[in-house]
Amino acid sequence: MLTITNARLHTGYHTDAAGVVTTMTDLFTIKTSEGKIVAIDHQTDELEGDIWDANGLLAIPTTRDLHIHLDKGHFGGPWHAVVPTNGVPGRIREEEEFLPAFLEFLPERATALLRHVSATGTTHLRVQVNVDPVIGLQNYEIVRDVLVDHAHLVTSELVAFPQHGTLHTEQNGWLTKAMEAGAPILGGLDPFWIDGDLERSLRTTFDIAAKYGREVDFHLHTSGNLGLFEIQRILDYTRDYDMVGKVALSHALALGDASAGQLDELADQIATLQVSVFTTQPISYASGGGTSSVPWPTLMAHGVRVRVINDNINDHWSPFGTGDLLERASRSAEIWRQSDEKSLAAAYALVSDGVLPLSDSGERLWPNVGDEATFLFTNASCLSEVVARVPRQRELIVRGVRI
Repeated sequence: MLTITNARLHTGYHTDAAGVVTTMTDLFTIKTSEGKIVAIDHQTDELEGDIWDANGLLAIPTTRDLHIHLDKGHFGGPWHAVVPTNGVPGRIREEEEFLPAFLEFLPERATALLRHVSATGTTHLRVQVNVDPVIGLQNYEIVRDVLVDHAHLVTSELVAFPQHGTLHTEQNGWLTKAMEAGAPILGGLDPFWIDGDLERSLRTTFDIAAKYGREVDFHLHTSGNLGLFEIQRILDYTRDYDMVGKVALSHALALGDASAGQLDELADQIATLQVSVFTTQPISYASGGGTSSVPWPTLMAHGVRVRVINDNINDHWSPFGTGDLLERASRSAEIWRQSDEKSLAAAYALVSDGVLPLSDSGERLWPNVGDEATFLFTNASCLSEVVARVPRQRELIVRGVRI
């Protein structure tokens, strides 16, 4: 049993006569047992079990990264910048050369990156793992074992990702073998450009997913009208295969190119089919003041589940990325000018998988008795400050255990 004293929790919003909104907080004692919250009280002298004094640090929900690669990175090893090449096909040819040699370093580097993102406050990972004709299921098996060894830090789910193309990978049945090995999610990559046959690629993906009862997560980098058409066809297949709530669009860069009318029409379909959208909100696509980034405020206004992700961190695709989803939330709010008290706090839902301490009306939503006793403590006065300033001090408690 862990008892946390002097934990700062959100209690509501206050609006003054001038309409200025401030966030209200207070200090509480949180009692946990067997990984769950069993009591939340104002400060009390009735303490038992192990006691940790939070000293007024703010408790917020931990972050959940729904798209990260652990298997092809330089993090945890010697520094490397990227080698210039010709787009996605060039990167694929590059990794075909080094993937076998990387197997030796994979356990160490995947472990280093996992522990790094955990230290920032992330407690769940959806991990993209190469399944390809070069190394088969070896990356999948190694990363799976690393995740099992770190189950005390993060919960996880694995995506069998056909980086070298769905059709090319499935020629020898590797995606089917990944499903039979237990991979819960089937990936896809730019079916028009990488596979060269949009309909055959989508049909293959959805056939496999339907046969094994799996979810699907497409990586989509195609821009413009072609990218929008690709998204529309995925939505059509989602409807035809009755896979409502089982499909995700990662990156979906074309959504940033859609007209207002196109976006509204697609967003309504995406919401109705319960398709998720995962985006890094890259700075390079925000150079137009947000007009080229995936417009998450509009999508969420339509009821779309949008989550901000890390994707790759210092690997052969990009040297950038800190692994800190608080930074990603801050960037996402800044790009789309979410700068008032409530909008800043609401932006945190992008990285907490929708969990927020307060509703828009100021009702406390989290934490509650019976919830998992998992918290991120940081030195901020409220969640809005966390998003705006990205405080560095972090204390993590996972299922009632201080990490």
